[in-house]
Amino acid sequence: MSPPTAARRGFRLSRGQIIALVVVGLLIAAMVACQMRPKPVADPYRTANIERGAIVKAVAASGTLQALITVDVGSQISGQITDIKVDYNDQVRKGQVMAIIDPQTYQSRLAQGQADVSAGEALIAQAEAQAANARADYERKKTLVAQGIYSPSTLDQSKAAFLNTDAAVASARARLAQSRAALNSTRVDLGRTTIVAPIDGVVVDRKVSPGQTVAASFTAPVLFTLAQDLSKLQVKISVDEADVGQVHEGQTVRFTVDAYPDDNFQGVVTQVRKQPTIEQNVVAYTVIAVADNPQKKLLPGMTANTDIVIETHSNVLKVPAGALRWKPPTPPTLKPGQPPGGSPPPAAAPLRGKGRTGTVYVLRAGKPVKVAVSVGGTDGTFSEIAGALQANEKVIVGGGPKGRGGAQISIGN
Repeated sequence: MSPPTAARRGFRLSRGQIIALVVVGLLIAAMVACQMRPKPVADPYRTANIERGAIVKAVAASGTLQALITVDVGSQISGQITDIKVDYNDQVRKGQVMAIIDPQTYQSRLAQGQADVSAGEALIAQAEAQAANARADYERKKTLVAQGIYSPSTLDQSKAAFLNTDAAVASARARLAQSRAALNSTRVDLGRTTIVAPIDGVVVDRKVSPGQTVAASFTAPVLFTLAQDLSKLQVKISVDEADVGQVHEGQTVRFTVDAYPDDNFQGVVTQVRKQPTIEQNVVAYTVIAVADNPQKKLLPGMTANTDIVIETHSNVLKVPAGALRWKPPTPPTLKPGQPPGGSPPPAAAPLRGKGRTGTVYVLRAGKPVKVAVSVGGTDGTFSEIAGALQANEKVIVGGGPKGRGGAQISIGN
């Protein structure tokens, strides 16, 4: 019985042998898995269609909506506001009463002025009577002196008294004219206690309330602000100095406002002001555009996001601007005599046109084909091109095989 037991013990594997066999099995399984794993797919190209459409070059800027004509209605006199006849957003007509300042002070001054005029008229009458009497006395004494009854000195005294009374009449008339002028001034001030609208318009601001006292000592305080017509508005646009050279009167302005983000509005440039504005060392110029506002949706003070259209190219071929920057990866350095297999086909001679020359790569049969193009206008997103291309062809804008070092190559023109 002993020999068979010894034989069986001779075929038993040691623990180390078992571990070695497991490791070998795992390595074999890993190698098989690597062989069966699918090969990585080459990085795909990112493409976009060549389109036919319009290229609109524009200058983007921000602006503020304002009424075409805004009038501040003020007071030339001081006093207490006793009544307010209009409020915000009210339509007013020229000459319509908007507010009243307490007239009692000016009514008292008017009565005093009328009394001064009456007193001046009476003073003139008195002075004229005295002058007439002095003139008669002078005439009598002139006759008596001629007859030798009075001495010549008596005539001189009578003449002096006559001239004095004439001067008194002139002085009384001057004082009367002064009183009448003061009376007219008081009448004007009394009329100014009624604040009226100077134009047809809309009340866009009201700065006073009944009972408030206004003081017009040095400047006329503003009581109301009127906008003449809100069916048209002007857009006051701040344009950077780098862009203002492209802006001219008559250009179209397209803009949106935050209140109506889905609506597009349009105006026309009417003025490019030459006075610069400088804020934090940034120089800008004010451009004024006029826009229709038939539905009165636009309101003064709204912020406008504007695009001033500089030029428009209609019905042209256009590609994303990135297509003009994409280049295939640089191939590795070839050994002498080694053929450049797989390199893109050579391009045709560069096209010459109104714009600059450039290059795009079109995906044909799965490979990038270099095409020389003439580049026209751009709106920052799309660029106009002309060349041996057609609409709906696929132009490469990115992706593709990795270059040396594992990086995709994308360089400028």
